[in-house]
Amino acid sequence: MQGVEKKIINNVPIVKIYTEKFKTVVVSIYFRTPLTEQGATTRSLLSRMMVKRTSEHPTNAKLLEYLAEHYGAHLTSNVIKKGSDHLLKVSIEFVNDKFILEDMDMLGDITALLKDVLYSPFSYSEEDQAFFDREKRLLKNRLTSMKDNYAQRAFESLLETMFDDEPYRILSFGDIEVLEQLTLDDVKAAHADMMANNDMSILVAGKVDDKVFDALANVHQLEEPKLYPYKGYPIQAPGDVKYKTTESRIEQAKANLGFRVLYSEPGDVMALNVFNQLFGGSASSLLFTNIREKMSLAYSIHSQVDIKNGYLFVLAGVDNDNIKVFEDAVKRELDRVLDGDFDERFVEEIKRNMLSSRKESMDKPRGLISLNYNRLLRDQSTTKEVKEWTEQLKAVTKADIINLATKIKLDTVYTLKGGNNDD
Repeated sequence: MQGVEKKIINNVPIVKIYTEKFKTVVVSIYFRTPLTEQGATTRSLLSRMMVKRTSEHPTNAKLLEYLAEHYGAHLTSNVIKKGSDHLLKVSIEFVNDKFILEDMDMLGDITALLKDVLYSPFSYSEEDQAFFDREKRLLKNRLTSMKDNYAQRAFESLLETMFDDEPYRILSFGDIEVLEQLTLDDVKAAHADMMANNDMSILVAGKVDDKVFDALANVHQLEEPKLYPYKGYPIQAPGDVKYKTTESRIEQAKANLGFRVLYSEPGDVMALNVFNQLFGGSASSLLFTNIREKMSLAYSIHSQVDIKNGYLFVLAGVDNDNIKVFEDAVKRELDRVLDGDFDERFVEEIKRNMLSSRKESMDKPRGLISLNYNRLLRDQSTTKEVKEWTEQLKAVTKADIINLATKIKLDTVYTLKGGNNDD
């Protein structure tokens, strides 16, 4: 049994996803705002600080002890890019008190904790400077370690090259140079702005009744609705293909290709989703089967898409001597799709797998929340969808994929190859 109900209370949408599948309840709170470089970095640091200590639990040890007392409740936060926006999400998973013998108001305690988590940054003072400095250092260490991952570094460099003067180059988790300049006052200002001006949504999944609305209504209230359209970046045709190569002390080159998809029809978005699985997004894809397995041109290879914005990326590890051969091979696989050189049964198999993956994600509370948050955003989208996701998927044909492939244009080729430099 499952049902979804939405209420807007205190100008905040609250979505209850009732399901009897789980013994736990998950609450996720989303804050959405347009993506900026300063904002992404500050909010990334803020998200880490919010779940480490609160006003009521002034050390991380005390907060963890409180969570342990509540049957191991799990509090997390993260930041992501979505469309042209930056999302900060705070989530907590806890045992449904229907399944515990102890007389506890689990829902009341958890919602009080969430309010404490959300409001604590308002009280940050000079006494919190050491806490701020430690979290800033830890985030810097994380960003530095990501740079030390050559595949991650190559992908970031692809984005910087491809989106040189476009906001999409901004990473959701922040930039080290921006981070180094941040102060505690910057974090406090970002928090105050988030609480007052962000598009905020609260979603809960589990075996819960309507009293959950009253409990979650106490978490935060907005003076006025802050809902705003959910949209991607404008479709932009590429000019001449941009090529950039840098060197590092690595044995295996990282060869990345970035494509823009020139959407022109409503069905293009789902067609790209299916195309990606066929092209390089699965173990049975053309890139994996032909370039990695048959030609042995890549140690690793996959494609990924941002369907809201219409971007396709091919990421691979190759020998230094095979970079140009690899690029030509990827282009040939795209030509194969354009020529219709793939079986219609393969398309149907991919669609079945995609449908199965979606059903599998709905067997997890966090997956249910994610799907329903996407529905919330879809309702606010500047490009309205007339069909549900499953209907759109089932409607995609081989001809749709070929048509979509004609709109995929190579924009950038970035290579991190073996050499003497190690920036």
